[in-house]
Amino acid sequence: MDRRNFLKLCSSMAVASMLDTGVIGRALASQGGDFKKYEKALLVKEDGTPLKVEDIKPHTTYIFFYPFVSTPAFLLNLDKEVGPVDLELSDGSKYKWPGGVGPKKSLVAYSAICSHQLSYPTKDYSFIDYYSPENPSKTTKRSGVIQCCAHLSIFDPSQGGKVLDGPAEFPISTVVLSYEEGKLYAVGTLGVEVYQDFFDVYKRDLRKQYGSSRKAKKKSKECKVIEVSKYAKESIKC
Repeated sequence: MDRRNFLKLCSSMAVASMLDTGVIGRALASQGGDFKKYEKALLVKEDGTPLKVEDIKPHTTYIFFYPFVSTPAFLLNLDKEVGPVDLELSDGSKYKWPGGVGPKKSLVAYSAICSHQLSYPTKDYSFIDYYSPENPSKTTKRSGVIQCCAHLSIFDPSQGGKVLDGPAEFPISTVVLSYEEGKLYAVGTLGVEVYQDFFDVYKRDLRKQYGSSRKAKKKSKECKVIEVSKYAKESIKC
């Protein structure tokens, strides 16, 4: 993608996030880190069989859709044990992030919707992605982070998605995973949710893709997991 198209996409996303004056403001006004239970959804491979831990390559970005069929989430194998972390939000509220799951406690999942201005992976491109230790950001020189190239918000997936840098005011929300008898499930979320803002801002796009707002808001009952590189035509790395 050339610079002109890159800047055009950035501008479009910024404008989209301002279409509703309540965007992000609602999330900030209702900060909280309580666990929210959703449908228990099995994570599966492209062929529909249950996803196994050994299928998840270290430091590779995978995408699935949860807790709604239209809301993207990242699945990561950080290739190291990541333990619980206490997070504090700007309103003073606190919550405990439970850490990784799986045999090595290395598997984590987060909403793939940036908590700043709702950038998210589409089938055409993705401005937000994970930067592996082998491929740090050319702009910020950071690695082992989730970085959004729309406005350079940076989040730490090994620390509950907390903000490391940039304009984001709160962590990306956690998709809580459960590891049971060799199978992985998504069971809920933890942290500040931006789903309603996402539905409001991208209402037209979601209606076009899913047929109606109601269908876009359908709860996920099974989640197909694929690599972001196979989902988005282009990953915008910066």
